[in-house]
Amino acid sequence: MLAATSNRKALVRLRTLIATLIPATVLATALTMAAPASAHDALASATPAADTTISGDLNAVTLTFSEQPLAGLESGLVISVIGPYGSEVTTGTLNVDGSTLTKPVDVAAPGTYKLAWRSVSVDGHPISGGYQFTSTGSTASATPTASAAPSTPAATASPTATGTATAQGGSAKDTSPAIWALGGLTGLFVLAVVGILLITRRRPKAPE
Repeated sequence: MLAATSNRKALVRLRTLIATLIPATVLATALTMAAPASAHDALASATPAADTTISGDLNAVTLTFSEQPLAGLESGLVISVIGPYGSEVTTGTLNVDGSTLTKPVDVAAPGTYKLAWRSVSVDGHPISGGYQFTSTGSTASATPTASAAPSTPAATASPTATGTATAQGGSAKDTSPAIWALGGLTGLFVLAVVGILLITRRRPKAPE
């Protein structure tokens, strides 16, 4: 009789314990599953967006999160963009405005770009992610610049002047003997006249 009563009391206690533990376990499980979802931030939007194609120059990338990053841990915020040639194309410093992060970039070459980001959630846990986007290249590189018109070669000196000078020089050389001959004849003529005058003066007068 006493043994049956003891077993009955033990069974009641076990049922009471189970009835208490089941709700507590369900509540703890629900809280554990809901905590990460509500505590960790997520990327809400991005410019340029993932797997999109842009054209023209891109000067900055912008990421907006569901919550503002944890204050005081700005050094843990990172935005990196790798260009089609494997080099970093981000420039300048990261700007934080509420839940929006902005990083200057120099995206001009056509190709695929890989963006990676890292932030700090409000619960203090680091979060990260990444995606790709494509650029068709800057407008300046797509439109060929007008090449400078070839300069007109400077006009060479006209050969006429040289030819004329040469011709004149040649004629001067050709006429030199004639000039000398003319000069010689003139000299002989003068000598002849002088000789005639001398002979005429020396001739004696006829007697009267």
